[in-house]
Amino acid sequence: MADSLLRRAVSLACLPWGWAASRVRPGLRILMYHRVAPGLAGDQLTVHPDRFEQQMAWLSANCRVRSLSDALADLAAGRTRRGDVVVTFDDGYLDNLTHALPVLLYHKVPATIFVTSAFCDQALSHPRYPANAERLHLTWDEVRHLARQPGISIGSHTVSHPYLSRVPAAEAEAEVSNSRTLIAQQIAADVPHFCYPSGDVTPREAELVARAGYTAAVTVAPGANHRNTPPHLLHRTEMTDADTPFDLALKLSGAYDPVHALLHWRRQRKFAQAAASNRQPSRKSPA
Repeated sequence: MADSLLRRAVSLACLPWGWAASRVRPGLRILMYHRVAPGLAGDQLTVHPDRFEQQMAWLSANCRVRSLSDALADLAAGRTRRGDVVVTFDDGYLDNLTHALPVLLYHKVPATIFVTSAFCDQALSHPRYPANAERLHLTWDEVRHLARQPGISIGSHTVSHPYLSRVPAAEAEAEVSNSRTLIAQQIAADVPHFCYPSGDVTPREAELVARAGYTAAVTVAPGANHRNTPPHLLHRTEMTDADTPFDLALKLSGAYDPVHALLHWRRQRKFAQAAASNRQPSRKSPA
């Protein structure tokens, strides 16, 4: 709670800068979600369904919410307008279907869900959440059901959700390319978009993603996207359960960008140190 208040205070102090920047140079905001579920208060990656409803209602009333494909086409053509927003989800959780989808459909908000193929196989699950009686991830039948919904598209989040920079190049290449092939086979559609697990990306991973045929890829680097943003290194803005519609408006204005940039710098430094020292912890990333 105290941390959330501190971030809001810093963001309010940065609001004039963010407001001015967003008007001088409008950019595309890509929002990053993971889970939408009750009963997980305090989990940074989970938004309560009631809060998610508030956020989607505000977005639909105040922004032009686009599909990722349409938004990127406009971005490349220089047609991005102030208020253009994309909604994305990482990991392919079951609650994206049970709790998020009804809200998205009600408010006519398109979204891209990045799934990890081994999670959909039910061969692995995200290690952040302990195994229990409830199934954590979407099955392939459920992924196909989502792919048939208006405005919903499916992207790739690798085969097994590793820290890509910490595995050999051949293994990283297989994670990137095989997941695209597997998902495309399952949904009988192209999979043009990729999401780096934990935002762990170096030039090597970006090159592998481009080589695998993806037209674009998202990171966890904060900020808006502009015409000159590399398509395989797109920025996203993290959403949390603490974000009221007021906080959402602040984030879209860029007020949170300085705080998020500092946190991202610290995170990337840790990734680089881990890769350089050849440490080999569990390959599955925590976020």
